[in-house]
Amino acid sequence: MKETPLYQYHREKSRITEFAGFEMPLWYTSISEEHLAVRNRVGIFDISHMGRILLNGPDSDEFLDHLIPTRAALQPPGKSFYTLLLNERGGIEDDLIVLKNAANDYLLVVNAVNTSKDLEHVTRRAKEYRVGVSGITSQSTMIAIQGPEAKRALKEAVSVNLEELKRFRFLPYTTSGHRCLISRTGYTGEDGFEMIILDSGVETPHFALKTWNDLAGRAMPCGLGARDSLRIEAGYPLYGQELDENTNPFEADLSWVVAMDKPDFVGRSALEEISRQKESRIRRGVVLSEKVPRPGFEILNGSGEQVGRVTSGTFSPLIRRGIALCYLAIDYSEPRTPVEVKVRDSTAPAEVTRPPFYDESRYGWKRERE
Repeated sequence: MKETPLYQYHREKSRITEFAGFEMPLWYTSISEEHLAVRNRVGIFDISHMGRILLNGPDSDEFLDHLIPTRAALQPPGKSFYTLLLNERGGIEDDLIVLKNAANDYLLVVNAVNTSKDLEHVTRRAKEYRVGVSGITSQSTMIAIQGPEAKRALKEAVSVNLEELKRFRFLPYTTSGHRCLISRTGYTGEDGFEMIILDSGVETPHFALKTWNDLAGRAMPCGLGARDSLRIEAGYPLYGQELDENTNPFEADLSWVVAMDKPDFVGRSALEEISRQKESRIRRGVVLSEKVPRPGFEILNGSGEQVGRVTSGTFSPLIRRGIALCYLAIDYSEPRTPVEVKVRDSTAPAEVTRPPFYDESRYGWKRERE
């Protein structure tokens, strides 16, 4: 089992669980308490298990534009953007965040379960380009600071002007001799930041632990349990549940990351053919009036016919209802469509929605500011 640079803290303070080969905190106090702390105040997460891949060299712009369906070369330096790795069939190999430091200089942040696969995927396709590819996961630390008070909690720990850092932008800085990046991104639906400490990893964790302990004095440490319930509530997909190699971006409701006017990228030909066909299913959400849905539960219409399947389900501590992400037949995908979720030997009434599941005027990064 692998450990992150912050494992010493987790071992002493949290309930540990295995995830993607890492020993990770499941919770410190409770999933519900940590979830609500992020929605109402601020929480911090150790996300060092996520894969980090450097991509640089004179052909990096050209190569990345071939590798992903989003335009990379046109992105400005200092931009973070969400995109996908696709296979030749148009299926999703992974979803990821790309940080563009400069022309031909990128950092890819990928899902922990896919780090080795993604590194091989990128390296194999880079052979025909003048590109350097290197994994830096174990040599670095990554911390998420999330919630409406994230800026307040973070400003004493970083030497950058957070007021000027807009959403999906990042800034490099150096503190105590350590190179860092701070990006205004996250996986909770809330405003927040993700910090990457480039020079403090598993072998040299002292500075990373010092930074985490400092932040823990101003924000609630949170585990994987709250991270999962928060991302479901926000409607964010997870690889292996909503996304996989046999799911395309259109049915995953991620067509907005695909630039079909690009001349070429991995999977483009397949997506062209897929786009000519009528989609049979689409990713949506359902809210239950009672009971809690779990992955694999069937979704039925009023006649008892299966029209979908739950991919992720949980109890929302915020709206106090069972919620789920799912794939639904197109004819049942309109918001407010009544359906039923089969929960073991009974059914529960539910209603289709497009996440997030909360009122965006009161919660999340779009909330009305006072």
